[in-house]
Amino acid sequence: MRSKRKETVKSVVLGILVLMSLTLSYLIITYQPDYEIFTKRTTQKSVESNKNSLLNFLIPDSVVKNYEGSREEAIVQNSITKVASVDAIKNKKVLKDLLLVISDSESTESRVRNRNIEDITSNNVEKILINYQVTLDSALVKPLFFSEENSNISLEFDTIVLLKDRPNMIYLYKKDDKNYLQITLKEEIYGKVNTMFNEKKQSYAKYSLNNRFIYLKESDEDNVIDEYSAEDVNLNKMAKDIFEKKDNLRISNEDEVTDGYGILRSINNRLLYTNPSNEGGKEVGATVAINNTMSFLELGYVGDTNYQLTTALEGITIFQEAHKESIAFSKDGYADIISEDNSSGIYRLTSPKKLTKTYLSSKEAELYSVEKTEYVINYLYDKVNLKEISDIVLGYDKIYNKDRNSFSYVPAWYVKYNDRYVSFKKLKEMINKGERLWTGVRWRHYLFTYLLR
Repeated sequence: MRSKRKETVKSVVLGILVLMSLTLSYLIITYQPDYEIFTKRTTQKSVESNKNSLLNFLIPDSVVKNYEGSREEAIVQNSITKVASVDAIKNKKVLKDLLLVISDSESTESRVRNRNIEDITSNNVEKILINYQVTLDSALVKPLFFSEENSNISLEFDTIVLLKDRPNMIYLYKKDDKNYLQITLKEEIYGKVNTMFNEKKQSYAKYSLNNRFIYLKESDEDNVIDEYSAEDVNLNKMAKDIFEKKDNLRISNEDEVTDGYGILRSINNRLLYTNPSNEGGKEVGATVAINNTMSFLELGYVGDTNYQLTTALEGITIFQEAHKESIAFSKDGYADIISEDNSSGIYRLTSPKKLTKTYLSSKEAELYSVEKTEYVINYLYDKVNLKEISDIVLGYDKIYNKDRNSFSYVPAWYVKYNDRYVSFKKLKEMINKGERLWTGVRWRHYLFTYLLR
């Protein structure tokens, strides 16, 4: 009898333990914390980080203002649809100055809210949107907006929004995510940004493309070719900035510098940094790759050139040179920085050997040398799978003039097809010849070849 009672007790206890285990498992799976409890307060910004240097690589794609009561046309799926005419800024220097204005305001509080941003924004609220092409980590912008020494806040975002009716707040969020980062400032910032915006705004057409928005000039304007002097990057100076062991640098014929771990060398028109000790790391996600690359670039790649982050893949980050209201491209490697990294850090990074220096002159581009916006959009709609396109820009071909040691910036259309920018002219040539367009696999193969050339 006693033995039977003992077995019954054991069965009951076991049943309770199983029930508790199932309950805990359910709570873990379904739990959504209220991140408001993780509130960080500060009135002091870190002075260690150079904000200007950081912003060299954090230029947004555009700043757009939505007015109270504004309306837009309905989005047509599988098409490039003009939904509205908007006031916007795309000039990269102005965008940088605007971010500096925001960063000069001290934060008092920052918190992640697990709510939809649409709870506080709508078309009926006046707001200013700062748009990025790729997803960033809020940790990148701590020195700009909410530098809190002990903050562990990390949230992915592609948009910063300022609201007229909440003038001392800024919000960071990723489209379609169900949370956002709210930053409270000591002073009202909306009025300052709005005044600056109104001084520099221009009229743009807002197009819908694959659940994204792109902004193109409302009217076709006269296109101008700008010329600037060129200068060589000082390899030895850069090496002293980027290498940790500065007393152990070895220079080989001024074409290669090493500290025994990493190697910086000059190859054709590019500078190539490699660190073989980091080769064995695991592949990292896009946001981690961006963070690693940004930290490295701040060491010694911060001249007068501004860059826009245009491509972020697993372990691969690409920055394109920013020029006027768009970005520049060069088939000779003068307009981009490409980084490959992993969990161990930067493995390979390649950058231009020559940089743009001083403005020299401007001239009008040849008549009809640049296609009209409507023609580009209609051609892509008729000939290309729009699901493979994520951006259309009137950019610039950056061309080196050897006899004058100068760069010319020639207006040209570019299309972002399968995460790679390709010239509209090249795209048309491939289609007319019946050639297969770039796939993701072919693009990555090309990129690795480019890195190693």
